[in-house]
Amino acid sequence: MALHTELPIHKTAYDLLGLVVDYVKHMNRDYKQSLGWKLRDECLEILASIYRANCAAHKRPDLDAVVERTQLVVLLLRLARDKGAISSKQLARTMPLTQGIGKQAVGWRRSATSPVS
Repeated sequence: MALHTELPIHKTAYDLLGLVVDYVKHMNRDYKQSLGWKLRDECLEILASIYRANCAAHKRPDLDAVVERTQLVVLLLRLARDKGAISSKQLARTMPLTQGIGKQAVGWRRSATSPVS
């Protein structure tokens, strides 16, 4: 079992967290305390779910959580852009990261649930 910090999905999720923390730092106070903190917390939960999936014998529930929370982060980022809390350029910087996390989680889930040949 690899260290969770060495997994490509962890590195991508950590990069997303870094961007989100930077974006939240510059948000208007009204959005920072509601939308911004929720974004940050969901990114942290993605990282926690990746850790749990790496340690677990049955990875599917944790990987399902990664996919679900990643979709929630996308929704929150789009809302933040629509409300003017972040720019379209900032949203565009996060999209490859969220897509990468989703694809890696689905691939990991597929390989973890496929029968061993």
